[in-house]
Amino acid sequence: MVRIGQIILGEQGTKICVPIVGITEKEILDATTVACNSECDVVELRIDYFERAHSVDAILELLMLIKPKLKGRGLLFTWRTKGEGGERFISSDDYFIMLERLIPTGLVDAIDIELLFDQERMLKTIEFAKVHGVTIIMSNHDFNGTPSRETIVNRLIQMKELLADVPKIAVMPQTTGDVLTLLEATAEVKALYPNDPLITMAMGKLGAITRAAGALFGNAMTFASAGKASAPGQIDVHELKRILDTIDVDGVFDEQQHRREKVH
Repeated sequence: MVRIGQIILGEQGTKICVPIVGITEKEILDATTVACNSECDVVELRIDYFERAHSVDAILELLMLIKPKLKGRGLLFTWRTKGEGGERFISSDDYFIMLERLIPTGLVDAIDIELLFDQERMLKTIEFAKVHGVTIIMSNHDFNGTPSRETIVNRLIQMKELLADVPKIAVMPQTTGDVLTLLEATAEVKALYPNDPLITMAMGKLGAITRAAGALFGNAMTFASAGKASAPGQIDVHELKRILDTIDVDGVFDEQQHRREKVH
């Protein structure tokens, strides 16, 4: 069972995460209020947008102001690096020092760690997070295209082998075939780890279907906007909630189970 705060991934439908991408403290707090008035389950603090992001003390002060606003929602903490579409550069040392200061505070429920960092240092941070009950989402983002199905599968499996609680991959499709590649890879990995959550998405307008119907292939959480989007193709949180309720993935799975039972 994988939790982000009180939210359990993989149970009772696709969870919705709203990223917060404000620059000033006020913008971030206002955006958090808007997000928490929506039907999202998790709030992602994209700290690389924050004008004082290079001060861990400033981050801690901000988190203490955010925490009471969440109303039981989980908080995912993310510094997206420049190389993977983020706003600010950070050195590897500063990245892990920041995470290791935040992990024991109780102010974050999950942290995003990018796959392509130094693995030895990454594993130490992951072990530290597990001791403190902080969930690890390990991520990889390709804004230039869509890798082969085999490459996507291998990256997600590598994340599992590096002890990630939730592997995450995002790609940029150029064709509808790329979207199918992402969904097929998701289904393949889900079949290998049927009880473990994963997060995948194709970005941009072409990939919007993966944000709305990805759970049919094994996606446990999708990202939606409540104002400014953090990635191309994010759907408004209220609209996405209506779409997810209409699709009713849990109902689809119940129907499949019923059919299997009738056959047997």
